[in-house]
Amino acid sequence: MGDWASVLKADSTDWLLGADNPSVRYFTLTELLERPETETEIISAKSEIMQIGPIPRILGKQNNKGYWET
Repeated sequence: MGDWASVLKADSTDWLLGADNPSVRYFTLTELLERPETETEIISAKSEIMQIGPIPRILGKQNNKGYWET
């Protein structure tokens, strides 16, 4: 897990792996836990990024022609 965890008062890994934000889960798995991109859990999180959380909400406000402002 690396040296970064030793400076924390508590382990926040479970919170970072929560299902409510697949982007955070994906980066926790790949960057903090250094797991390979080929793992099923990582593939699933990556595909959920466009379906759950802030990314689809942001893109949902986009104009059909691909911009936000008029």
